[in-house]
Amino acid sequence: MNKIKYILLSLLIMASISGCNESQFLEEDPHASLYPENLLESYTGFKSMNTALYGMMRNEYRRADALGGGLPLVLHAAWGSGVDNSWSNNSHSEFKFLYYPSQINQTDLQIFRNIFEWCYRIINTANMVISRAEGSGIDWEGTGTEAEEHKNEIIATARFFRAWAYRHLTYSFGAVPLSTEEITGLNYRNDWERNSVEEIRGVMEEDLTFAINNLPMRTENNSKISGAMARHYLGELYLAMAQPEKAIEVLKPLVESTEYRLMTERFGDNASNPGCPFIDVFRTPMYADGNMEVLYAFVNTETENSAWGTAEVYIKSTYKNYYSNDGIINKSNMEDPDYTSGAATWPQAFWINNGGKGAGRCVPSRGALRLYNYKGQGTNDDRISDYAMVWTINERDADGVLREFRYNGEAVIDTIVTNEMLDDTKTTIKKYNWPTTRKWDYVPPLIANGDKDGCYQDIVYLRLADTYLLYAEALYKTGQYTDAIKWINAIRNRSNAVSITETDLINGGLDLILDERSRELLSEEERRHTLIRVSQENGGDERDVNNYFKRRTRQLNEITGRDARGMNDYNTPVLFPIPQEFIDSNTGRQLENNPGYL
Repeated sequence: MNKIKYILLSLLIMASISGCNESQFLEEDPHASLYPENLLESYTGFKSMNTALYGMMRNEYRRADALGGGLPLVLHAAWGSGVDNSWSNNSHSEFKFLYYPSQINQTDLQIFRNIFEWCYRIINTANMVISRAEGSGIDWEGTGTEAEEHKNEIIATARFFRAWAYRHLTYSFGAVPLSTEEITGLNYRNDWERNSVEEIRGVMEEDLTFAINNLPMRTENNSKISGAMARHYLGELYLAMAQPEKAIEVLKPLVESTEYRLMTERFGDNASNPGCPFIDVFRTPMYADGNMEVLYAFVNTETENSAWGTAEVYIKSTYKNYYSNDGIINKSNMEDPDYTSGAATWPQAFWINNGGKGAGRCVPSRGALRLYNYKGQGTNDDRISDYAMVWTINERDADGVLREFRYNGEAVIDTIVTNEMLDDTKTTIKKYNWPTTRKWDYVPPLIANGDKDGCYQDIVYLRLADTYLLYAEALYKTGQYTDAIKWINAIRNRSNAVSITETDLINGGLDLILDERSRELLSEEERRHTLIRVSQENGGDERDVNNYFKRRTRQLNEITGRDARGMNDYNTPVLFPIPQEFIDSNTGRQLENNPGYL
């Protein structure tokens, strides 16, 4: 089988069908079939094809083995861990580089192939929508201006997805093939070249600008791509292109919009429970719940009253620790009535009482936790409180009362770095009593599903808080320090964190903003993308041992940042390798891999 599939993808087969006139043989018009030439003949049909793009986007929060390879963590973890604020705890041979960075040097890992193939699936689908939308005879289900708006909405959504996929590709692999045309049987290629990042970003800029001009700032619900989403990513793109003035221009209408705001008071279904506005944002992320902060969310709730459905995601189990596997913690909940009565297994009872199952794939670094103690404020910051971080383990007693589990009178969660954690010969770590985020907690409605890895709640993907921090970064880079701290303090004050001053920002510089991004966006942000972006700024080398990526990882990550593991070595790559299968299959042109790979 020709392994150029990374570029051509499954759509090649569908497109090739259109080159054969079946009616000459069968004398039938198969309009009931979902071939592109049948589906893409009306506004409704094009919307159905864009729905496929939404589904592919959701894969970032699904298990990486949804694309094959048996990888028990979300795809997002490839960018969210192995950096300054997170390391891989319960590891796997495919992602050792998340706790041992120099082991990134394998070019045939499934995780890299999955990311590469996934992004080009999105790009190929988007290209098909964009090109066929320009065809004749399409019923745009409206007349005049309305029909034109429908057409532009379809194209704008597809162009957003294309730019979004190239965002992942350029931050992950650097220069990659640029494809802007639908792949058909007539334009099949095996001579792809690696286009420069600058050239690709030019296309991304055009795509996102088109999306801004043709999509509303706020859609009817925040599970749809909006102009706000396009503004956010175009602002980030301008920062990557060292154009902070343009970033300010494009982000300002969003941060100052009355259609979005930070949630600073309790709201939603979670408001009656102990908590804070910060964690309410994650418990009720949809517009319909009154949430005006979340720009985009994955809708996962099923109508059935059970933890079942087709939209299961695994971000909870990836970023929440595997507490039930700890030798002390597993002594808790032995008197839970559901367990003693036989209504539930012990793991099911335990996880129901502790926010849903975690698998401990990725955990915060100790340095990331230490960042919350900025200006000696201890645990006053809501983002490191019991509401947002696991600091205690719950157990239910024989009377059904929930209480904290303590062992010999002591709390069982700690941040003690053990000798085993520092053993550079270990193939995995498994420190299962380490604190982790509660952003993704989800308790299934059926106790029988209490120990399931997946979850079905609505899931935050992108928040206005992230946009605020991009805007603050752009203001900082243009010397507008007073304005920059306004947006940083809006985020900090929402979580009862002390304000920063202009002097703090000037002295701390970009590191202060990166610190705040970690505090606010831990496990949400594709942290690897951010650190690569700022490390490459103004022609910077992402492999330099003194750049933001490697320096901060050494400073804050007690596992990944160890000298023996490669973060003080220029030869340790930071960009992922172009998959070897793609290089081998591109027989019409010889391609070189990224520096540091054979």
